[in-house]
Amino acid sequence: MCMKSFVKDSGRVLGKNWPSLVLFELIYRILTTSLLMRYVKLAMKLSLRKLGHSYLTAETFVQFISYPVTIFFIVIGILAMTLAMLFEIQALFVCYESSWNNQKTSVPLMIVRGAAMTVQFVRKYPLRCFLYMALSGPFMGIHFLVSEIFQTRILQFIITQIGNTVQDYPLLILILIVVYFVSLLFSLSLPERVQMKKASAENYRKILRSDGGTGIKTVLNSILVQLAAALSVIIFYVLAMVVMVGIVRLTRVSNTMVSAVLFYGRVVKYVTGIIAGGVGFTFTLLYLYVLYMRSGIENAAEKEQISNSRKISNKIQIPKVLIRIFNSRFAAYAVTFFLLASQIGYVALEIRRDLSGVGETESDVAVTAHRGGARMAPENTLSSMKYAIDALADVAEIDVQETKDGKIVLLHDTNLKRTTGFNANIWDVTYDQVSQLDAGVKFNKKYVGEQVPTLDEVIRYCKGKIKLNIEVKYNGHNKGIVKKVIRVIEKNHFEEDCVVTSMNYKFLQQVKQENPDIKTGYTLKMTYGDLSDLSEADFFSVKHTYISERFVSQVHKLGKEVHAWTLNYQGDMQRMLSANVNNIITDEPELVRKVVLGETDRNPSFLTLLRYALH
Repeated sequence: MCMKSFVKDSGRVLGKNWPSLVLFELIYRILTTSLLMRYVKLAMKLSLRKLGHSYLTAETFVQFISYPVTIFFIVIGILAMTLAMLFEIQALFVCYESSWNNQKTSVPLMIVRGAAMTVQFVRKYPLRCFLYMALSGPFMGIHFLVSEIFQTRILQFIITQIGNTVQDYPLLILILIVVYFVSLLFSLSLPERVQMKKASAENYRKILRSDGGTGIKTVLNSILVQLAAALSVIIFYVLAMVVMVGIVRLTRVSNTMVSAVLFYGRVVKYVTGIIAGGVGFTFTLLYLYVLYMRSGIENAAEKEQISNSRKISNKIQIPKVLIRIFNSRFAAYAVTFFLLASQIGYVALEIRRDLSGVGETESDVAVTAHRGGARMAPENTLSSMKYAIDALADVAEIDVQETKDGKIVLLHDTNLKRTTGFNANIWDVTYDQVSQLDAGVKFNKKYVGEQVPTLDEVIRYCKGKIKLNIEVKYNGHNKGIVKKVIRVIEKNHFEEDCVVTSMNYKFLQQVKQENPDIKTGYTLKMTYGDLSDLSEADFFSVKHTYISERFVSQVHKLGKEVHAWTLNYQGDMQRMLSANVNNIITDEPELVRKVVLGETDRNPSFLTLLRYALH
């Protein structure tokens, strides 16, 4: 079957019932997406509670994901998703077969008949149904999976963690490609299998050869259909963004345009994600169905018999009165309208709940120079402190670690090689050895001779000029570092001019035990859940990709601040301002100051706003 024939047959399959198909997919996708999100939130909340936590961070992620209760919820979620996928396939087949046989159908009939066939299939093949959906899932749901990964931060984090653990990216890519093609080859026989017919090798060969040749053309066309579906979603996404930006420019005043574009851009991304899953799944299954019907496996009489058998199951009799009601045009329209209105209403309420975060941006946001301004001078050095002061940053963020002989020095990595060229871990060298290293030459020759400073030197240099965010690094070799840091701060009477942060919450508890007056911040790569139990943290320093208006609002209700790190792109800075964070940590403190003061784009152009939306 050539692509021209596929397009022609697709018109036959979609022509009579395409409105019902579109409405079903819209209702189904919104419903399943909202249910999935609610299930994930509930499952994570219950699992964290059983684990003894109210929140999830990068540091507790491995413990959380390997916890038996978490694994149980994951398995239940996967089983539910396979059943939902089976139901969607059966419901779409009802629509396709009705059109193929020149019959009309409706959304209620698709739901009722699809559910009946799903229950019949599960009863007859309770184990096989999950196996079939699991094998075909990667190919059938590729668009949904990709869109969810792009939109869901926790999925991105999981993938990053897997990549960091394996560290063999070519092998991971190869495994994903193999899984995709195995799923593709299995999915070619999916229409025959879900009709509860025994798929034979001869029938499989007929399906493969429906496009002519040895089957390679069929495989390539299957991929081409998915690429075409993806391209159509991308075009929709760009056009929707263009329209949204145009509306914002016509209806918003200049000082709220960027905030509105960033917010409504997320709405467009959410809607596009729903559309991506529906379009990808629908057209992939459509291609498989047309391929099957043109393969010549069934003769016309057998096809009619199959079509009739799918209307009323032998084991699950659909009440005739129900069929009669849903065959009524008025009843079908009424039920469809109710289902659609309820789902759109749900989405509208979710959007309205987030809408309160859109408005004029705050201008009292503090600016923190990351590692002193790591793009403009060697990080964690006196030169970087000088740059942070000259750039009028409110705070300079520094990282401290402990040498072999107990000296507190500025260093981000556990190893000295990246910044000084000396390949050694900080806990294996003395301060005398560290003081001989050059921390500037690798950054720029004009910084030759720049030393790795001690915390005491930096505090004395910065006192009266700039405040410090002192992040205490945990490396497994510095359990007593907190007391030493506090002693240095107290010796210089710097308590009012610094905060102490760490990714290790126990370090913050130690800080409060040593000196309750010193302000503390919990640094998080990612976060999920209730942070109210973290009483030893006066504020939360969170990676900006995990910060939303709702998160900031929740933290502010606790009477605490949100510091966002590390922002170097203007659009991200503007989004954090819109979210009302209290502090922005950046390598570009001068750019942040311009954004805060509104000196970058007082009346941003259409293209500038579009770039923000698409970022």
